[in-house]
Amino acid sequence: MIILGLDGATFSLIKPWVESGRLPTFERLLEESVHGELESTVPEITVPAWPAFATGRDPPDFDMYGFTHFNRETRENDLSHDEFVPGKMWDIVDDQGGSSVVFNIPGSYPWQAIDGTIIAAAPEYKDEYAHPPERWDELTDLVDGYKLRNDEPPGSRAYIDLSLELVDKRFEAFEHFIRDENPDLAVGLIRATDRVAHHYWGDENVPPASPDNPVFEVYRRVDERLGEFLDAHEDEDVVVISDHGFEKVRANFAVNVVLERAGFVSLSDSGDATKAALGSVRDIASDVLARAGLLTVARKLIPESALTGVPTGDSLGLDNAISTGRIDWSETRALADVGQKTAMIYVLENEPDAIARTCDDIETTLRNAIERNGLEARFHRLDRGGPHTPDLCLIIETPGIHASSRFDVDETLFEVDTSGHAREGIFLARGPSFRDGSIEDATLTDIAPTVLHTLGYRLPTSIASDVLDVFADSAEPAERDPEYYDFIGAEAVTGGGVSGDDEREDEVKDRLRELGYLE
Repeated sequence: MIILGLDGATFSLIKPWVESGRLPTFERLLEESVHGELESTVPEITVPAWPAFATGRDPPDFDMYGFTHFNRETRENDLSHDEFVPGKMWDIVDDQGGSSVVFNIPGSYPWQAIDGTIIAAAPEYKDEYAHPPERWDELTDLVDGYKLRNDEPPGSRAYIDLSLELVDKRFEAFEHFIRDENPDLAVGLIRATDRVAHHYWGDENVPPASPDNPVFEVYRRVDERLGEFLDAHEDEDVVVISDHGFEKVRANFAVNVVLERAGFVSLSDSGDATKAALGSVRDIASDVLARAGLLTVARKLIPESALTGVPTGDSLGLDNAISTGRIDWSETRALADVGQKTAMIYVLENEPDAIARTCDDIETTLRNAIERNGLEARFHRLDRGGPHTPDLCLIIETPGIHASSRFDVDETLFEVDTSGHAREGIFLARGPSFRDGSIEDATLTDIAPTVLHTLGYRLPTSIASDVLDVFADSAEPAERDPEYYDFIGAEAVTGGGVSGDDEREDEVKDRLRELGYLE
């Protein structure tokens, strides 16, 4: 079984480009596979989406809501890069005697040891990491150097060229480990489909299928390499998925502005003015260096300790409001962190009845604001799984509208010109186990139980999702019911990372802000 992830890949691009005859491999795959939209997690962010995919569990189970997430107890924004999530599908395979190759999957680090190979993805502050360690040298020798991230300045031709090169190298390396190890399960990811969409979407709802369009360039390269990959695994089960979709974004809904006007959150008139001023200088310098192609060099020469705690970005979103001391915690009852189309509301109370009453009041307030702005949304309440778990989620269902954590805008709905995640990713499964045709109501967390069942493994009782109805009538998985067992995951065998390391934390936050994940 092979699972190929295409981060952020979306049918909103694939289908019109297939109809115009520009993506022949995706056209073939749509004809040969069972396929449909794949509902992402809440929120629809790379992390927690990939850990949810790997475990078949929702974010409250591992208390992870983004690359950063608000901590109700410390009232700070924590990085989630080095948080261990047990019970991934390759851990289950290992526990029952199988082997796996795990390649470039966000959230796969820290890991527990398995029979096979893990080349991890995020966190992006490391230069190398693999299990077993010698696999890293094997990888870099194989593809003449291997990069975990694209360090070229976004917006440049160099960034596009390196994106295309990384697509090639990731396909080549993933195929190498599959052929070399012949694992029971292989899981790999191409991330360029997400990164290039963040930076190069342009003005149109569907960017043109033109050689001059960087988004199309990357999709076309993926289409070419995917065709070769499918040919090489003609008789095997291959599943192609994404963790979320993508869309043009034309407006943001300022949730914290609504909460502030209703008295749920309070800002002080001034916070740390020195930090704010340093932040503006830092942004100007970063912009100049990026345009000159020197930002990466500067990051290596200037000690991050000199910039620790200095905000980035001119807007007053939640992260900068916290870092500059603008939130009056004594007068604040709740606030919102955001993840693309999802606003996560944190109530700063601990008594269950008080939490419920505050959530009721906030939901009423936000519903009224949503209706006044002509938007569609739904609400989802959560039981606290830890300090990062929000009490209430607002999920915006209007296309082209995202949530914002900003405080410094005059209107609750304000215009933007950007792109970002949509809730519907892609699912295509082709091979002897699968039927063709369409499937509806599939979710990202359904992938783990479906894959484990297809391979004949028992499912851990911790899985909170379902085996999808995707099998051919004559296929063996269609003839048996899923079996479950109590799986207890081991502790992480490697870890460390950025916890308590303020220098690296600022570096990672800079990268996240470049991609639009922080305000």
